[in-house]
Amino acid sequence: MPNPWMLPLLLATGYGLWLALRRPADGTTPAPIPRLHLPLFLLALALVSTVLMLSGLVSELDQQLLLSLRTHLPPALIALLGWITHSGSSMFLTLLMASASGYLLARGQRANALLLSLSGLAGALLVVLLKMLFARQRPALWDTLELSSFSFPSGHTMGTAACASALAVVLCRLYPAQRQTWWGLALGWVALVGLSRLTLGVHWPSDVFTGATLGIALTLLVSRLPGCRQQP
Repeated sequence: MPNPWMLPLLLATGYGLWLALRRPADGTTPAPIPRLHLPLFLLALALVSTVLMLSGLVSELDQQLLLSLRTHLPPALIALLGWITHSGSSMFLTLLMASASGYLLARGQRANALLLSLSGLAGALLVVLLKMLFARQRPALWDTLELSSFSFPSGHTMGTAACASALAVVLCRLYPAQRQTWWGLALGWVALVGLSRLTLGVHWPSDVFTGATLGIALTLLVSRLPGCRQQP
């Protein structure tokens, strides 16, 4: 059954991509394209993880890691992660990115607003497409939430990775002196959401790893588009 969000996500992402690829209306030249080493490296990691998942070579490792986490983490931490997982939900991320984008747009930060919006939209669209393509079944190692969508990649993790890294990029542009702080907070958020999906038992570790690497790589690539680059 086709995902009902496919068409609106496709249209919104396409429009955002069109805006991001246009030359600036004021005739200014976009900033030079930053190096692509990091996003390409992350894409390579995601590709390797996907190949290993498809080949079944990580199936046993996925199961062992999932059971080990559930066994060794204290119940209080698992309960806390159960709340943290909501910060990676589509509703929370949509409200956050829409509010931040609107604020930046009102302050004349068009490139940064477009970066946030397009990263969130493209991340959501890619999750839907990949889940339909791979159709991997979710874990069933213990009684947990019953979810109708597929497992690979983790939508919560990938959405959080795309949005958190986009926020980090924007904050680094506005407050460059705190660069390490912004990226530390962003990566910490991604790690906690990813861990929460594992302790809930609704994703395999390879789902989370692929979602995180893809989400960050996607934002880094979007930030290099002409309409999303920091003006010189």
